[in-house]
Amino acid sequence: MARRISITPVYNEEEVIVRVLTEIRQHVDYMIIVNDGSSDSSKEKILDWKKNNTGIYFISSEKNEGCSVALKRGYALVTHLFETRQLEKDDLIIELDSDGQHDPAYIAGLFELWEKNTDIDIVLAQRDFSNYPFYKLFGNRGLTFIASLLAGYRYNDVESNFRVAPAYLFSKLLKYYTGYRYSAAFEIGIIFGHLKLKTDNNYVVKVPYYRPRSRASDGFHIVATGLYTWLRLKMGIENKNTRSFVEETVRRLVP
Repeated sequence: MARRISITPVYNEEEVIVRVLTEIRQHVDYMIIVNDGSSDSSKEKILDWKKNNTGIYFISSEKNEGCSVALKRGYALVTHLFETRQLEKDDLIIELDSDGQHDPAYIAGLFELWEKNTDIDIVLAQRDFSNYPFYKLFGNRGLTFIASLLAGYRYNDVESNFRVAPAYLFSKLLKYYTGYRYSAAFEIGIIFGHLKLKTDNNYVVKVPYYRPRSRASDGFHIVATGLYTWLRLKMGIENKNTRSFVEETVRRLVP
C-alpha cells in the first residue's frame, strides 16, 4: 500500500501551527515540514511538537525565502528520498498550507480520489470561493485561464496548491520549477500540463477563512514567471542548479 506524505511550508504561524500539524498527522505516514525563516516562535513550537511525533522531516531555513521556495525545499527532499529509495514510485505526496486555509479534514478524500481513479496522475482541490472577495475570484479566474492555455490542459482552480501527486513526479517538476515569489501553483500547473499529466481539479473543498497574502501586482510576477517557465519547457532548457539545491536542502534537515 502506498505511503502518504505531507509537505507543509511554515512562516510565522505560532498561533495555529501545533493544531494544524496535529490534524495533518492523523492522515499521513510521514510529514515534511519546512520552516521558512520564521521570526516568531514557530520553529520552537515545531521542535517541541516533533519530540512526541515520529516520521517527521523538519527542514529549517534561517532566512525567509518565500512560500514558493519553501515548497521547492519540500519537493527537493521528496526527490532525495525517492532517489535514495526511501520512497517508492507511487507513494503519495500531499501539499497543504500551515495556516489552516487548507482544511486537513479533506486529506483522506483527496487521497481516496487519487487511489480510485486510475485515469489521472494528480488530484488538485478546487476551492469554494464563498469567503473570498470578488477581486480575488476575478484574479483567480484570470490566472487559471492563462495557465490552462499555457499548459494545454483545462483547470478549474490552478492556484489551489492543495494537491496529491506520486513521489516520482517531483524530480521531473524540479527540472523546470523556479519557485519565484507566489508562482508555485501557476508554474506547477503549466509544467505538469506540458508533461501531459492528467489532473482532476473537480474535488471542491471549503476554505475555513480568507487570509489575504498576495497583492494584485503579484499577478504580473506570477504570469511573467509562468511565461518564462513555459518558454524553457518549449525549448527544453532545464534548471542548472537542481542537484545543488537538493543537496543544500538535505543539509538543512534538523535531527
